Parts: sequence; structure tokens; C-alpha cells
Amino acid sequence: MAIFCFPRPQSFLRLIPLRTATEFILFLLGVNKVTGLYGILALLTGYPLNPLQLSHYIYSLAVLGPICYLSPAIRGQQDSSSTVKVIALAWVYVLDTVINSVYTMLFGLGWFALLARQAGEGSGALDGMGQGTMNETAGFTSPEHDVSKVDIFTTPAPGAMPGQEARLYAISGSLSSAVLSQGSVSTLAVLVALWVIRVYFCVVVLSYARSTLRAYIASTSATSYSTASDANIAENPFRHGRAEGEGWRGALGRSMLRFPTKRYWLGRDESQAEWASGADARLEGARGLRIKVPGGSVGGVGERERRARSGTGPSVPMLPLKGKAEY
Repeated sequence: MAIFCFPRPQSFLRLIPLRTATEFILFLLGVNKVTGLYGILALLTGYPLNPLQLSHYIYSLAVLGPICYLSPAIRGQQDSSSTVKVIALAWVYVLDTVINSVYTMLFGLGWFALLARQAGEGSGALDGMGQGTMNETAGFTSPEHDVSKVDIFTTPAPGAMPGQEARLYAISGSLSSAVLSQGSVSTLAVLVALWVIRVYFCVVVLSYARSTLRAYIASTSATSYSTASDANIAENPFRHGRAEGEGWRGALGRSMLRFPTKRYWLGRDESQAEWASGADARLEGARGLRIKVPGGSVGGVGERERRARSGTGPSVPMLPLKGKAEY
């Protein structure tokens, strides 16, 4: 048995079917990508955008196109074209999750770099990354120097009899205090929770694509698990030699079924294997079973007589009339 088995949920939180959940998840993704259009429109108003923000808005618009093109395949006909589109849509969502995580990490590093700069500590290569817009919208970068505590040290002034000289030393917060402050920790907790939810959404979308592929295999392929070259792997519908495996669509289908593993897409489910082994065991135990039908034996009741007494035997034949009736 494998040490790690990729999750294969049959429903969303055991409450919602996979197809309905997939449609809702992709709808949320489409709404999220529409924000890229507003970011591009902000350029027309003269709003300054740093290169990181501009690349994110352009990427959002680039992903919105495939989502709108592939989403109708969820409720389309169960053919090879729709199956490839559903699997491609699942991988678009997974790749978008990875790329969005990178963008979130970069924006987060820029934000903490801004906090470190305000705390009086440099942040190396991260200093100034995306901070032009943050400085204008943060609301706390003016005045430039902010302190959390002020210590006053007094020393006698040289040559001055009646007075003293006061010196002020501003002690700023450290980088760790800026990152691990109450607001920053809560922000990190929210980001981690959102990432966990997004990963579960990826599992749901992949599971729906997997169920769509297996339904297509069951309806079109004549090769079952027991007759395939590998008893635990079903036939790949996009293999060479089949109509679905020709051209770029077949190459795309074969490449998409390689990850996370080929067994995930085409392998036999453990529940099916356990059921099959249990059925084989029951059949093996039933081979020695012999059912004897009681017959007419000496000192016993014959089967015909027993059925006649119980009313389940054949009807009694009518006796022919031996003479004519007299009136």
C-alpha cells in the first residue's frame, strides 16, 4: 500500500456534489480575475502602478480567457473534447493557485519590508519592492520616523552653572516586533487559512475532473481492469492508436494525466479493490456448498408429494369420462 494517497473526495464536505462545487469554485475564480480589468482601467486614470502590480493585473486577464472558454464543458456532452477541457480546467485552477501564492508571498514580503523600513531597519534587496504605492495608501508612513519609546538622558552642560542639557534618543521597534506584532500575526493566520481552503478547492476540482475521465472511459472503452496490461490501471483514452490520442489534443491529454500520478487518474480505487477481494473470498467459500434436493426415499415423503401437500405442485390432471351421461 502506498504511504501517501492523493485525496479523492466524492463530494464537497460530504454535502455538495462535485460538479456543483466545481462550478461554484470556478465562478469565484472568474470573479477574482475580473479585478484585473479594473487594474488596467486604473492606468487610464493616471493611477501609478508598480511593475509587480501591473504584471498581476495582466496575468489575471490572461487567465480569465481560458476560464470562460473551458467552463461550459462542465455541463457539456460526455465526449473526448469535453473531457479534455474539464481536465485542462482543473489544471488551470491548480496552476493559478501556485502562481497566486507566489504573488501573495511577494506582496507580503514587500509589506513587511515597508514595516521594517519604518522601524528603522533595512531589508536588503526587499527594500523598496512595491513600496511606492504602499507609502501612498498605508496611512502611517508620514512622518517618516516613528518611535515606540523615548528615553531622556540628562548630563551637566559644560560651563553652565544653573542649567542642564537634555538629549533625546528615539528607540524604534525591531524587525521581529514588526513582523510578529498583533496585526501581522493575525494577517499571517488569515493568509494561511485562505491557502488551506484554496488547496482543498484544488483537490475538489481535480476529483471532479477525475470522475469525468473515468466516466468517459467506462462509456467508450471496451478494456476493463481485468483485461488490461496492468490489472490496476485502466486504459488511457488518449494513448496512441485511438482517435482521442491523435494530434495536439491527444498529446495534451497524455501530458495532463501524468501528474500527480498516472495511478491517480486511471488506477483502481481502493474501495473497488477491497470489494472485489471480498467478493472473491465469498465465492471461494461458496464453492464447497452443496444443496441437496430431497427425493423420494424409503421412509420419507417424496418431493412431488411434498409439493402437492404444500399447494405448490402441478395441478391434478383431469380424468377422462368413461361413459355418456344419462338423463
